Amino acid sequence: MYQIDETKMIRSAKDSLALCRPERSMFSECMIFVLVTFICSLPQSIVSSVYTTIAMLTDPEYYKLILSESLDFEAIDQYVINFSAGIPSWVYAMLLACSGFMILGALIYCKKFQKRSPFTLGFSRRGVLPEYLAGAVIGLVMISIPALICLITKCVTFSFNANVDPLMIALFLGAFLLQGMGEEALFRGYLMTSLARRHNVWVAIITSAVIFAVFHMGNPNFSVIAFLNITLFGIFAGVYMLKRGSIWGIGAIHSLWNFAQSNLFGFNVSGNPKFDTVFHSQNADFGTILSGGEFGLEGGLGATVILLVAILLALLMPTKESEKCTEPPKEKIELDI
Repeated sequence: MYQIDETKMIRSAKDSLALCRPERSMFSECMIFVLVTFICSLPQSIVSSVYTTIAMLTDPEYYKLILSESLDFEAIDQYVINFSAGIPSWVYAMLLACSGFMILGALIYCKKFQKRSPFTLGFSRRGVLPEYLAGAVIGLVMISIPALICLITKCVTFSFNANVDPLMIALFLGAFLLQGMGEEALFRGYLMTSLARRHNVWVAIITSAVIFAVFHMGNPNFSVIAFLNITLFGIFAGVYMLKRGSIWGIGAIHSLWNFAQSNLFGFNVSGNPKFDTVFHSQNADFGTILSGGEFGLEGGLGATVILLVAILLALLMPTKESEKCTEPPKEKIELDI
């Protein structure tokens, strides 16, 4: 049950070691990953900074705060919080779409410095559409179950948004498709498979999952349950990707999980505010341990249950036959320095 067969994807990643010069420790691999992630996040930071600067400099309220005789830092902090919560939907969608640079960054780094092909990151050319559509359905079902738990226990009430804008919903769907695949390309396609080349596969899965959760620790309303759930999602994502031998399915699961949580059910996503939702959700005065409160469903025990079940089912799922590897690994080539 706990044995994960080696797929052609992982074997190809291991074979790339024959072309690599230095042996790297797990610590150095993780530090390089942090640097690559930072570089990949620069486009999003630039777009956010440019919009914020222009918007604030054209807002009279901002000048009243910073030009007052005695600076009220609490008022400034509250202004920034309110400003961030009030950004237009299209700007937030654009920021999400910038996650597509994570895909590009992962592919470029692995190609240039690890001598790896896109296939070793899970970008298989076989069965792309069936894998992606199956993943989309799975992601939608997975996030619907904790939402249903909240509905049954009445710790969250839902109401239909009569003013929903279908075009904005479609825009956010496209943005989340890039955002989910971008994070999977970095954390599973790049980091997990990089670690799996030199270390036990379970070490690679758990390490990448924990780092994935650590990267969310700065999000608003983060909690211990949120850390647990994001780690569990990372473990599920790693197992699912290795069993299927490609990144397409888990990329779709991740994207639909976030999109449905936010734009369909009206929850915050990992503490980030929701925009343009089909349903409005309202947390009751009780049951935040199930609903996750202001962090969103990922901060509640309802998500914990479904993620534990998902990991178990992923482990029981047979490895995709067409992706199983039967060839022996290549021997490492000694390179002159």
